[in-house]
Amino acid sequence: MYLEGGELLRITGEALLRFGLQTGMDLSEETVVELREVSRRYQLRSRGAQLASARMLSKKELTNRLQRRGATDAEAADTVDWLEELGAVNDEAYASAIVRHYGHNGYGVMRVRQELQRRGIDRALWDEALEELPPPEETIAHVLRSRLKGRVPDRDEGRKLAAMLQRRGFVWQEIRPVLEHFIGGEELPED
Repeated sequence: MYLEGGELLRITGEALLRFGLQTGMDLSEETVVELREVSRRYQLRSRGAQLASARMLSKKELTNRLQRRGATDAEAADTVDWLEELGAVNDEAYASAIVRHYGHNGYGVMRVRQELQRRGIDRALWDEALEELPPPEETIAHVLRSRLKGRVPDRDEGRKLAAMLQRRGFVWQEIRPVLEHFIGGEELPED
């Protein structure tokens, strides 16, 4: 709807009916202020829905993006809560998707935890999601197979591979036994 000075307010049909708006209607100053608030809320919800539909986001990520676009803490929280009620934002499903993605791409539990924290997923959701990771020995063996392509590494290359696996979030106790099989020329069975 357009106000007398040409200002455009985007509102829902529900607001149109609630305020009983009609063409040429004179509005009180309080009504105009309330309509501006309704319009802002509609715009934030619309923007939040666009962001949430573009790709999965955590509640924290979506809140931060809305705040960067000018939403107050309360406005961003209201929008995110509304989207969560609709099912457009779901931190539990997002945590599960992150774990599956990083697990499939050869990362260990430490790196996956780091990603969950970076994305603002509540720690209470981590344990259940992390259960979806494949066993570390399988993942390490898969990464080593793809890196070595049938070659047997020497001890020096083994140290470099171990460092690479540690950067990927595996601990030495997980890496050592698998790497020793490869250095000894004993290829582990395929996944």
